Amino acid sequence: MAHLLGRLGQAELVDDIVVATGPGEENEPIREEAIMCGVDCPYIESDEDDVLGRFIEVAEAYGADVIVRITGDCPLVDPAMVDRVITALGDNDFASNVVNRTFPRGMDVEVMHYDTLLRLRRLATDDYSKEHVCVYVYSHDEFSKASVEDDYDNHLLPNGEECRWCVDTPEDFERIGEMLADGGGYEDLLRRFYG
Repeated sequence: MAHLLGRLGQAELVDDIVVATGPGEENEPIREEAIMCGVDCPYIESDEDDVLGRFIEVAEAYGADVIVRITGDCPLVDPAMVDRVITALGDNDFASNVVNRTFPRGMDVEVMHYDTLLRLRRLATDDYSKEHVCVYVYSHDEFSKASVEDDYDNHLLPNGEECRWCVDTPEDFERIGEMLADGGGYEDLLRRFYG
């Protein structure tokens, strides 16, 4: 987590970083790590699975007008990518580099206006949408979306397999550990690990 929080702190257009974890004893290690890294991690009492509600609570508490969503399983998110997606938001409801996936899985950045979160609370009422926050936006045209894309379409490896920079499996954890040890930004990592 320290690596991800440190990288996000390098994004020029980000004012505050907040770890918005759920309630419960099992989340205390996350909260402790965030605080140790100098990042706020407020107690949010909403249901563990209502991540959308948690985002709204945090946005209200911090007076955020633009919210950047980075999930904890994406430790290699590049600060320049975060700035790029924030810039793309403009007057759109939502901007992301996964509207049309061209970046490796794990480079996911989603940005929305506070009003978009409020609209989602009214419209995305099923449990799946509440847990996954932005899934409703992708499948409904009433939200205007800006797509940030990679000119080189690096979401697939030369052998056609998906390029995974996220941590969902023990194999992912091992690979990401190697990538973190080498450091560097998005372009450096592409060159070193994917030719």
